[in-house]
Amino acid sequence: MTSVLGIFRRILATLLSVLFVLFTARFKPATIEPLDKENLKMELALIADAHTEGNNQTRFEVNSTCFKNLEGGKDTIDALILLGDNTMNGQDGEYLFFYGMMERVNPIRPYYPIVGNHDLDNDDPEKRDKKAALTLQYLQTFVDPEIDQLYYSETVKGYRLIFLAAPQTDESSGRRLSEAQLDWFEAELDAAAETGLPIFVFNHFPYYYMDDTCRDRYVELLNKYDNTFVIVGHMHYYMRAEIIPGEKGTPEIWVPCVTMLGEDNEPIDATGRGYLMEVYADRVEFRSYNYYTQEFLDWSATYSLLPVATS
Repeated sequence: MTSVLGIFRRILATLLSVLFVLFTARFKPATIEPLDKENLKMELALIADAHTEGNNQTRFEVNSTCFKNLEGGKDTIDALILLGDNTMNGQDGEYLFFYGMMERVNPIRPYYPIVGNHDLDNDDPEKRDKKAALTLQYLQTFVDPEIDQLYYSETVKGYRLIFLAAPQTDESSGRRLSEAQLDWFEAELDAAAETGLPIFVFNHFPYYYMDDTCRDRYVELLNKYDNTFVIVGHMHYYMRAEIIPGEKGTPEIWVPCVTMLGEDNEPIDATGRGYLMEVYADRVEFRSYNYYTQEFLDWSATYSLLPVATS
């Protein structure tokens, strides 16, 4: 039954994606060059808060433009990460539009969405379980059939990418990680650390937005290993980096909302902003990029990697 439903959703997403193909048919994406292509180990495109909304054509146009423009980096970008609030209300139709864009307009494979509060209808407790089940079905259909929770991990170019799901189905707060997820997270960090490579954690909420019943353990786990990076969405306008409390000084990078619109529901200067994350043997570079206007922006951050002890 699930397989038949998945096939049906794929067909619908393909049909709806014609709208986005028409939006972007005339575009000629500019080339997106990494700082040092010869020594690049991994590059990720980071986009947050797409807020695909069923009755908002401007968001459709902005999103489809930004995803189409990723074509300019398809030769070096290894994966696209979508940092939650991929839909406005977690509705079936919004997911069909969103995954239609992912499948037909976005040229980057693989792509990995995480879950934001809007994807679960802004964490309405009466709708959360239903929305969580729907979100999981779409992840299984379009991303990876082996995903069995809203949180999951994948490996890209040898690097472990850990995708958390702050909105939970089994807790009273949408910003709380359950004990089960925290146990899983600890095991994932341990496994990632064994590779000797940097660890990349993706969460919709910044650490201090997390429910205080889980924040202490969450922060403690983020201080287990050197060379751990946390990338979050949710904060919409802000482009900056924070430091997770603790001796490791773990960076937390805030990725702004890609569909920031003005009061008239039209694109503004902040529309289209995201990041490119470039991983090298000795450092990690975060470079701000406007996927709508196709230009690099002033904000950037460079983090040197500490040597990892080998046994």
